[in-house]
Amino acid sequence: MSQPTQRRVARALRAGGPEVIEVGVEELPPLRTDEALVRVEVAGLNHAETLIRSGNYTVRLPFPYLLGGEGAGVVVAIGPGTPISVGTRVCWAAVIGSCATFVTAPASMLVPIPDALGFEDGACLAVAGLTAGGLARVWPLKGREAVVWGAAGAVGRMLVGILTGQQVKVIGIASGKRVDAARAAGAAHVIDRAVDDIREAVHEHTGGRGVAAVFDPIGASTYETSLQLLAPRGCLINYGELSGPLPAINLHQLFSGSFFVTKYNGMHWVEGVPEFPALISDGLILATKRPAIISDIAGRFGLNQIIDAYRELESNPHGKVLVLPGL
Repeated sequence: MSQPTQRRVARALRAGGPEVIEVGVEELPPLRTDEALVRVEVAGLNHAETLIRSGNYTVRLPFPYLLGGEGAGVVVAIGPGTPISVGTRVCWAAVIGSCATFVTAPASMLVPIPDALGFEDGACLAVAGLTAGGLARVWPLKGREAVVWGAAGAVGRMLVGILTGQQVKVIGIASGKRVDAARAAGAAHVIDRAVDDIREAVHEHTGGRGVAAVFDPIGASTYETSLQLLAPRGCLINYGELSGPLPAINLHQLFSGSFFVTKYNGMHWVEGVPEFPALISDGLILATKRPAIISDIAGRFGLNQIIDAYRELESNPHGKVLVLPGL
């Protein structure tokens, strides 16, 4: 079979909603040393992408830009001296332009998928493993307690699994039937945010102490509550803005418990791009031992349905939104 020379890829033409996205055709460049060409079987969508596309987020890319950064597929060609075999099943994170039929990537950023896992698993776990692995480094927690908001989400489940393995007692926050998913991922206690008073439940469970750290991807709507969950000298670690940007920090508000607040930037907690594959691999291995940390799937869309896929993502679905270019 001859090596492909073109690919179909999704791009955002300008700042805006999903309607600014189009799928086009572009030529594939010749493979260089240490590069591999991968046929994308599944791409995973992430909330940060919608924030970047808005044009108002901390991270900015010049328009037009290629969409997607996470996926899984099969190596179909390699450049000179590339240390990976054609036919290897791989997954990846932070490879821009992954919402495509093919992607070219440095072989060093491609992580082999264990036999026990499928392509969809890889596309659900790559960013989750990378993000949760970095988050778990932020605050010393061994033998202590932590709250994880969104404990049934893709990153949340992985974070619960990693923290539990580090002897951290995790209080997960989820809603409805998803409390069972958070518990299966390893949370020692799960609060149903749909029916429980979260502050009251956390303080009751901790004997009024609060917790050493709160991991919060939600942002604006949970900021005040998250601060109230902390024990003295505890840390609020925000790593997302699902409900909007955080308010300006009032230092006087931190005085009562001498609290810490940080906005997580993964590039300062992961030692550069070369460390990405190790964290992703650790997440894959953990998933083979504890399959419950693998996210539910909220929807599968073909590449021609990419606008619908991002609309689904922006509805805050209960699970991962996947794009299958071959669908």
